[in-house]
This record gives sequence, C-alpha cells and structure tokens, in this order.
Amino acid sequence: MKNKLINACKNPTRKFCFYTGQNNAEVGKTLGIRQWDWTPQPTANIEPYFWNTHTIALAFGCPVRYTSEGKEWIEPLITKPEQVYDMQVPAVSGGRSGEILDLADNLLKTLPEDTLIRLPDIQSPLGVAELLWDQSFYMALLTNPDEIKLLLDKITRFIIEYVKVFQELLGNRYNPACHPQLWSDPQGYYISDDANAMVSPEMHYEFSVTYINRITEVCGPVFYHTCTLTDPYVENVKKVKNKKALNWSVGTSMDPARIIARFSGEVLLAPHLGKDIHKEEGIRKLQKNFTDEVAVFNYFLESMLENTAMHIVIHDSLLDDVEKMQRIYRLFRGHGYSPSFSSAFNPVIT
Repeated sequence: MKNKLINACKNPTRKFCFYTGQNNAEVGKTLGIRQWDWTPQPTANIEPYFWNTHTIALAFGCPVRYTSEGKEWIEPLITKPEQVYDMQVPAVSGGRSGEILDLADNLLKTLPEDTLIRLPDIQSPLGVAELLWDQSFYMALLTNPDEIKLLLDKITRFIIEYVKVFQELLGNRYNPACHPQLWSDPQGYYISDDANAMVSPEMHYEFSVTYINRITEVCGPVFYHTCTLTDPYVENVKKVKNKKALNWSVGTSMDPARIIARFSGEVLLAPHLGKDIHKEEGIRKLQKNFTDEVAVFNYFLESMLENTAMHIVIHDSLLDDVEKMQRIYRLFRGHGYSPSFSSAFNPVIT
C-alpha cells in the first residue's frame, strides 16, 4: 500500500484513484472491512496550532489579539514600508514557532513509533506578508515593490529554515501533507497559496510563485494548496516547480473536470470532499443538478483521464453519515479502486 502511494506521488501518470477517511474505525465496522481505505498508518496533528494560518506572523512579532468569538489572531506589524529594512529574520526556535517545534518533539517521544506527525500549516510568503502588513498592503505592491520583495525574501528564508528543522527533527516520522490530510512519505513540505485571487496573475507569479519555487528548491517537493484555482491562474500553478500533490477548494474554483484535464499526468490530484459538497457554489454553478455528495464523488471519478492519479480526502463531516459512506465505498469498489479490489494496480517504483 505504501509503495503504491509513493509511486503515485512520484509518477502520477497512471489512472487510479486512492481515497482516505483516515481508515475511520466506525466506517470500517459498518462496512465489515478493517482496512477499507488507503491509509497505511496513523498520522497525528500538532495541536493546538494545526491549521493556524497566523503562526509565522506571530513568529515575526505580530501582537496577539482575540476575535469576538475568542479566537486568537494578530495585529499587523508593518504600518510604514521603511520598517521592512530593520526587520530581522527570527530564529525558528523562539516564539510561537519554537512552541510548535517543542510540541512536535513531545509527540515524537510519546506517540507509538508507527505514528507519523504532520507538518503544521504554512502559508505562502505572500500570504504571510499580507498578515504582517496593515491594510495598505495591496496598494504597496504597486507603490513599494522593493520593500515588499525584501519582506518576501525574509519570510522565505524563515520558512526554509522552519521546514528544514521539522524535517531533521521528525526524520522518517515526518508527514509533510498538512492539507488535505494524506498519508505521505517524508519527502517535501506543504504550502498554502491563498492570496492568488487578490492579485493579478502577473503579480501572483512575481510575488508568490517565484518565492514558493525558492522554498521548493531547498525543501523538496511541495504539497500545493490554493483555495481559488481558476482559469487566469492555471498557468501560474503549472509553473510551481516539483509539485507532489495539488489541492484546491472545490467551492471557489473552476469545474473540477477541467482541473483534472489540465493537471493529469503532472501531479497527484488531491481534492477534499465533505458533507454538502453538492451545495458548494463551485459545484452548483455547473448546473448538473447533483442530488447529493455521492453524485459529486462519481463526477470526479467519471472525469478522470487515462493519466489521472487522484487521492480523494473524505472529510470527518461526511464520515459520520453511515448510509452515504456505504454508497461511496461501493462507488470506489465498483471502479476497482478499493484496496481489496486493486490488484491490477501494481506499479513498479522507478
């Protein structure tokens, strides 16, 4: 199972669909199958900071504030462009990033040895810069590009060091797949590039993709996530080098069939699908009148090409619906994609 997943990441040119619900025991019990999905071993998240998008902004010194709901957030650090020149790249061992590394070290020592540990959320340099800067950030992209690029350089250097420390600390127990929650061998890192839709495609390439590629050059293949994958940004995403997996938000992106067509054979496609996915705007606008989530799963499978390698992540919200999970499992099994029905998929790792 591990070898098949590794091969799909390294050579995503053969038609097959893996899927994971983290081998949810209740689903397995309902189906009467212990190993019902493609989850070779358990992986733990680093709590309580998993998916906290402001971690690196905190590491750079942004003051903490709390929302009306009590969620920890940050105040911007930069109010004048010239402040960038005096900013230092913080040590990853201090502040919030140091706390997270300590948590990772504790998990390493206390969890069973077969449990992997996921890399926490890492926002793109552009996304971090947006958090560090005040509301004049997007205007500054036009009026102060030199200062913006200097800031992006400093953030990029921090992220590289941060990822390298995680890789060295966790070794073979490192899982770089943060979102979506795939199983992965310990190669590469994760980045969330969610600021793309806020700038033009040209600016996205100049101020985001180029810096992500610098990180990838040092840290290895990238699990690339974007909330908004639409036509104007497809070519930029194609220019993200050494992609290991591609994830996007179905509700805010283009037709998944077109994404599958544009990226098949190039990267492992890793959509995440959950409860009420058929009601998401990105699906409703297709006007295909999907009746439920199972119909959306089927649309993904029917859209696959002969060179599509895909790994679908099933959200916890959907795993709780036993009846639908039975139908989804039968759908995968009917296509020959369940572990017990996949003997024909036996690639050789090259």
